[in-house]
Amino acid sequence: MNLVTIITPIYNGEKYLIRYFEQVNAIRYKNLQIIVVNDGSKDKTSEIVQKYAEEDSRIEFIDKKVNEGVSSARNDALKRAKGTFCFFFDCDDTFDAQIVEKCVAKVKSDTDTVCYNYASVRRNGSIAEHEFSYLKHQYNKKEILEQILPRSFGTSITDLKGYLSGKRGMRQGKELNGPWRMMYSLEIIRKENIYFRKDLRVGEDTIFTNKYLAVADVIYTIDEPLYYLHNNDGSAIETYNLDVNRMISGKLQLIKAKDELSDELQQKGMDTYELWGGEYILSSVQIGYALAKDKKLSFAEKCEALKSYHLDSLVKNQWNRLRVKDIMETKSIKAIPVLLLKINWITLTELMLILFCKMGFKIR
Repeated sequence: MNLVTIITPIYNGEKYLIRYFEQVNAIRYKNLQIIVVNDGSKDKTSEIVQKYAEEDSRIEFIDKKVNEGVSSARNDALKRAKGTFCFFFDCDDTFDAQIVEKCVAKVKSDTDTVCYNYASVRRNGSIAEHEFSYLKHQYNKKEILEQILPRSFGTSITDLKGYLSGKRGMRQGKELNGPWRMMYSLEIIRKENIYFRKDLRVGEDTIFTNKYLAVADVIYTIDEPLYYLHNNDGSAIETYNLDVNRMISGKLQLIKAKDELSDELQQKGMDTYELWGGEYILSSVQIGYALAKDKKLSFAEKCEALKSYHLDSLVKNQWNRLRVKDIMETKSIKAIPVLLLKINWITLTELMLILFCKMGFKIR
């Protein structure tokens, strides 16, 4: 029976820890190394985890006194991971008691990977199962590059045009990049030196997951929700979306990181540049809308903030891949702000988005 490592970083997670450890204890697969990292929490996380670690020898506790971020916490755990395979769980989510058992049963070698389905638990307790995009039970290396990566790397310009014309949803056929969505081979992680980038404020999981998928040997899939995302108040992504300046900075950092990853993979003969870019074009609209809802900034300050993202050279590189003709051909009302931004009418775009807000329209 292979040793399997579960890695869980925690920051101020005391209210979720009893449920988390009850879930861990219910996992039917028993040959586990459970590494829990307290990332400088200011609540009672440290004492709660310490208590459980004293009662369960499988729990290895890394108690950091300073908050260094989720990437640093996961990297610290990876250095101490001893399993053949590993999972990344968040303490505020839940998971099936057979998640490890079912994934390990799928693999045939130490370098195999398993992707499983997941679901979202809404605040009212209802569950929305994700529409799994993987159609096969097994993918070889060539198929991973041709069929798995396009679903994971991002939203392409072609995807964007389909969305604007109403032919597809923005995230249709796409998989989230949370590291919780698969069982990884630690041999591959170490051989390819794959770690979480500490310089990224958001999207560190995007770079980690896609760098891993690009070099994976075999991927098995399980079209059954084994992991449950909980939409909790005060989550990192919620906080990120409420701070427009942080959102702008985070998106620019991630574009640069994706550029660098595409360059790195190109040296290995993989062309991933065409798999993404569409989301960063629509981010100009997303940021403009977030600014439109901001009641603290003046109109001039909102326009300047939008310019700081939209006219950045990294963003312009993506916009240059989309033609005015492409936007016009969609014949969609959704394309209006995209068209205005394509011709750099930033002031008019922001004014229109402010009016949309006042009229009660929502832009997702």
